[in-house]
Amino acid sequence: MIDSKPRSSLGLFSRLSVMMFCIFFVWGAWYVTMGTFMFERGIENRLSAAYSVAPIAAILTPFFMGVFADRFLNAEKLQGVLLFLSGLAIIAAPQFATPESSHLFVALILVHTLCFMPTLGLSNTICLKHLSDGDRDYPIVRIFATLGWVVAGWVVSFVFKADATATQFYISGTVAFGVGLYSFFLPKTPPPAKGQPLQLGELYGAGTFPYFKKRSFAVFMIASLLAAAAMMPYWVLGSPFANSVGIERTAGFFTLGQIAELFILALVLPLFIKRFGIKWTMLIGVFCWALRYVMFSASAGAEGSMMWSLMVGAVLLHGFSYDFVFISGFLYVDRHVKEEVRAQAQGLLVVFTQGIGFLLSSQILVGWVYPKVMGPDGGGAAEWGRFWLVPAGYMMVVLVIFWFFFRDDREKAVIEEH
Repeated sequence: MIDSKPRSSLGLFSRLSVMMFCIFFVWGAWYVTMGTFMFERGIENRLSAAYSVAPIAAILTPFFMGVFADRFLNAEKLQGVLLFLSGLAIIAAPQFATPESSHLFVALILVHTLCFMPTLGLSNTICLKHLSDGDRDYPIVRIFATLGWVVAGWVVSFVFKADATATQFYISGTVAFGVGLYSFFLPKTPPPAKGQPLQLGELYGAGTFPYFKKRSFAVFMIASLLAAAAMMPYWVLGSPFANSVGIERTAGFFTLGQIAELFILALVLPLFIKRFGIKWTMLIGVFCWALRYVMFSASAGAEGSMMWSLMVGAVLLHGFSYDFVFISGFLYVDRHVKEEVRAQAQGLLVVFTQGIGFLLSSQILVGWVYPKVMGPDGGGAAEWGRFWLVPAGYMMVVLVIFWFFFRDDREKAVIEEH
C-alpha cells in the first residue's frame, strides 16, 4: 500500500534533528561516567542517591510542565528556559564533589534534572506536532538524539579524556546553554488547550487517567514501568563494571550501543512497528535487556577476547533494548491520546518509566541488591557475575507478564482529534 502522507520538509527535519542532537548531548556528556567520577572523588557511597535524582525529577515535573505546554506556554519556549537553568546547575555541581559536601553535589544534580527531564517530553511533543507522519518520520529525527549521545561520549573520552574529571559537567552545561537559546527559534508549538479553564487535577495528569480504562493502554504503561525498574544498573554500574574488567575509556566504549541504535532507528524500528505491532516490539526489547545482563555476568569471569566479545555484544544490544521499549512507547502513547492532553500523556510515560521505574531500580537494585551481593569490600569477578543475573531474571519475569496480559489492538489505536 502506498503511503499517502506527504514527507516533512528537509528544513523541518534539520531543525528538529539539531534540537534532538543537542538535548541528548547534554545528557550523554555526564550520565554514563558520573559513577566513575564519583569513585575518583571518593563519594561512591552517594552513587545510589546521585542516580536517583533523575527519576525523582521525572516523577515531579512532567505533569506540571505538560500542563504549561498544553495550556499556557509554547513548548519550545518552555524548553528553552528549562535548558538554560539546567546548564547553570550542572556546571556548579562538581565544585561540591567532596566527601564533606557531597550532599550539595547531589542537590545540584537534582536541580539540573528537575529542569532537564521535562525537555524529553517537550521535545517529543514538538517533533510529533510538526512532523507529517510521526510513526514514519519521528524515528528518523530521533536518530540524531542517539548521535548526540554518541558524540558526547567521544568528546568526553577521547577529546578531553574526562571520564573521571569535572570537565564532563562543564561540557554538558555549555551545550545546554546553546540548545536552550536555539529552542526559541524552533517551530512554534502553541498550547492546544489555551483559554480553557484549568482543573486542579490536571496538575497531576488527570487528563490521562481515563485512558487507563482501556486494558491495552493500562497494561502497556504498567509493563513499561516494570521493565524500567531493572534498567538503571546498566547506566549506574556499567562504567565501574567496565573499569573492573580493564576497560578505561568507558564513555567512548558505551557509545557502541548508541551507534548500533542508529541502525535500529533508521532501518528496523519504523518497519518493525508497522509490520508486527507494539507487542512484539516490546517483547524483543525486554528480552534484549535480560540477554545483555546475562552477557555482563558471563564477561565478569572471562578473559581476553572472550571478555571483549561478551562486553561488546552486550553493549551493542542497546539499539533493541532501548528503542524497542522507549521509542516505541512514545509512539504508542501519541497514537492513543487526544492532542489536548498529549504533552501530559508523554509526561505520564516519562513518570512511569524514567521516573517511578528508574527510581525503584536505583534504590533497590543499585542501592540495596548491589551492596548485598558485592559485600563490604566491593567484591570481585564472582560477585559481579552473580549481581548481573538478578536484573536478568527479573526482566524475564516482566517479559512473561507482558506476553500473557497485553493485547495489541492496533485497529483501535487512533483516537479522533476533534
